[in-house]
Order: sequence, then C-alpha cells, then structure tokens
Amino acid sequence: MKKQQTQIKHFKQIRGWDKYHTPKELLLGMVEEIGEFRNVIKWQLTEAGVKQQIKENFDEIEDFFGDIMFEICSLANYCEVDVETALDIVIKKHKIRYKDEIK
Repeated sequence: MKKQQTQIKHFKQIRGWDKYHTPKELLLGMVEEIGEFRNVIKWQLTEAGVKQQIKENFDEIEDFFGDIMFEICSLANYCEVDVETALDIVIKKHKIRYKDEIK
C-alpha cells in the first residue's frame, strides 16, 4: 500500500489537486462513494440477493473500491499517516480484542 499511497501523492502533486482535495472534500467524496455502493444493494433483503447485485454490477463495485482507496490514501497523505502501518496496528488490536473463534 505504501507504493500506491506514494503514487497517489505524486499524481495529485503534478496536477495541483491538493488545493481541492481538502479533508472536508475527501470525506464528502467518501460519503458519496458509499452512497453509490449502497444504491447497488439497497433493495436486497438476502445475502444471496446482495451477492447477485455485486456480481451484476462488478465493474461499478470495483470502481467504488478504487475511488474510496484513492480518497483514503489522499486523506492519509494529508494527515501524514502511513495507511499500511495504520492498518497493521488495527489488525493487531483486533487480534487481541477478538480472540480466534468460529461460530
């Protein structure tokens, strides 16, 4: 993820996008992306229905993940947070808090 985070930083720098990609705008962009994903699955009442909608709209869902990760990495760059390190810390905390159990 460090490679992608660095690529995004460079991509935005050479285009002068940082002045437009403020934390507020990035967060609003994430909310918009989440809403678009929600619209794909909102009327599905079963897990099978959700999976079918994802399958039928795979390109849109894949695009969602790309867009949301671009915005997350952009926000992390603004905050000077290494996304890979932050995710590793959360995974370690989850392993401690939520012991291995199969239900």
